[in-house]
Amino acid sequence: MSYSKTADSYDGFVQLCSGYGGYNPGSPNLTLSALYELAGKARDALQATYVAKSAMKEATNQREITFAGLQKLVSGISFALAASGASEQTMKDIRVFLRQMSSRKKGRDPIPSDQSTEPVKPNRPFSQRGYEAMANQFAELVQMVNRQPNYRPNEAHLSKAGLQEMVKQLHGHNQAVRDARAAFSHARVALHQVFYDDAQSIVATARAAKKYLRSVFGLNSNEYSQVRKIQFTKSYL
Repeated sequence: MSYSKTADSYDGFVQLCSGYGGYNPGSPNLTLSALYELAGKARDALQATYVAKSAMKEATNQREITFAGLQKLVSGISFALAASGASEQTMKDIRVFLRQMSSRKKGRDPIPSDQSTEPVKPNRPFSQRGYEAMANQFAELVQMVNRQPNYRPNEAHLSKAGLQEMVKQLHGHNQAVRDARAAFSHARVALHQVFYDDAQSIVATARAAKKYLRSVFGLNSNEYSQVRKIQFTKSYL
């Protein structure tokens, strides 16, 4: 059962409790106002997690877009260096960097198995460490270019200032992904706490309320029969 389905089940459970004229528990956390408050808290936590997950995907996608153009940029740098009369050793260094980039090209997407029930996720161009390494290597390349006195292209993206700006963008994207992943992780922890881990979580509260309903109306009552089949199982997001 997903978190959203668990929230739906809890909302339905609370609605049933609100319709029972004899529902008047002594425990403050089981009162109707407390049940409704917890339902709102759960929805807020769920929405916060969705927002954090979306932000993480957006940060990851934007990073991929920027890094995808890096190979073409480095190729342009190599020709600009050659045109400026760079030494053969300098050209050899940039060719090494180009080969390193090619080795990190996006691989073939996995072929789904007929037996698999999980969605197949496409390969990412680089791993997280690969993005960090590529940004650092590109920064080293830019430092090498900055030491070339005859490297003076007029194109803004190839200029020394433009390359420095690209270094900032690459590091900025990596930091944005790290921040977004941390925010999503914190949101998931908070969500799980509201639904399962807290002493007054949805599951703990619903189970306690069901026991109260059984004690008041009885095992074979219509009231208890309505809620006894509502199950709350652990979910993953």
